Amino acid sequence: MRARQIATVLILGMILGGLIGYYGSRRSAAPALPDLSPSALARPAATGGAPPTDFVSVAKSAEAAVCHIATTAPVPEELRAWRQLFGEPTPERVPYNYGSGFFFSSRESLILTNFHVVQGADTIRIGLTEAEEVPARLVGFDPLLDVAVLRVDGRAPQYRPLPLGDSDQLEKGEWVLAAGNPFGLERTVTAGIVSAKGREFEEVGGRMAVTSYIQTDAAVNPGNSGGPLLNLNGQVVGINTFIIGRGGSIGIGFAIPINEVKRVLDRMVRGGRVTRGALGVTTVDPRSEDAKRLGITASQGAVIVEMAIGGPAERSGLQLGDVIIKFSGTPVRNPRHLRQLVLHQPGGATVPVEVIRQGRTVTLSVRLGSR
Repeated sequence: MRARQIATVLILGMILGGLIGYYGSRRSAAPALPDLSPSALARPAATGGAPPTDFVSVAKSAEAAVCHIATTAPVPEELRAWRQLFGEPTPERVPYNYGSGFFFSSRESLILTNFHVVQGADTIRIGLTEAEEVPARLVGFDPLLDVAVLRVDGRAPQYRPLPLGDSDQLEKGEWVLAAGNPFGLERTVTAGIVSAKGREFEEVGGRMAVTSYIQTDAAVNPGNSGGPLLNLNGQVVGINTFIIGRGGSIGIGFAIPINEVKRVLDRMVRGGRVTRGALGVTTVDPRSEDAKRLGITASQGAVIVEMAIGGPAERSGLQLGDVIIKFSGTPVRNPRHLRQLVLHQPGGATVPVEVIRQGRTVTLSVRLGSR
């Protein structure tokens, strides 16, 4: 009996050992899974073509160009009166805002940032580090796009400007880095991807939105405003501007496409406020019910349903019911597209506008207003 038990144990052991050996050999023969970590994906390709720049190189280039921006403003009269009431000393200025910016010109020590970072400030100081702050001044700005150009007063710190890329070539899913000074933590970079392009809003921060935005899950926090969004070639593809979520990043940040900034960059560098075109009309889609009630049969364009009395459209001879099909030579897709085309023009510009009026095509010369 005992011999039979020993034989049974030996047989079961042999069977179990065979199974372990079989599955062990299958596991060792399985192909290795690819490394999909961000660091692996950011490493230069082993073969074929020019290798992409890695995260480390992009971060180093950002360190040499991205600056913090600190502003002050006069003490509010209410605070001044309150402190004087209790005999407390009153400073002339108080800290006002804090954000980021970046050098983009090698000749003139020029910096790009968000306008809301410096709006209302009476002094501006910038620095690649807090130990080397220098004064700067506002040169030009576009309040609707929310961008501004600063120039360093006096000797600038040692910097290397960042190249401006092509945001139209940016792809959804592409790796990007956000650089800046979130919560005052200088020289911070975060990595993520382009979550979406062309995000549209009616207004942002109380301002009419004049562009669509790049959405990214790279962490963007208070203090990042005005800093660059960089591709893996180290080129600026956007300016980090706002987030969704209170207090800090929840992975939904938005950047102004750099191509939109380049449209007005020369005007800002020349100095002063950038004005935008205004047409003075309310339009609807020609396929809407309102348009159908007017007997409109067009499939594209923008139908005028309201006009400002004495506004640019009325003064130029546009009429209610006109279907705007071309603006300054560009075919108009819909009312939102028309608004973008108008806002891309400087205030006071004169442009040709082609409309369908009672079945006929009419072209008018329209002098835009300003906003």
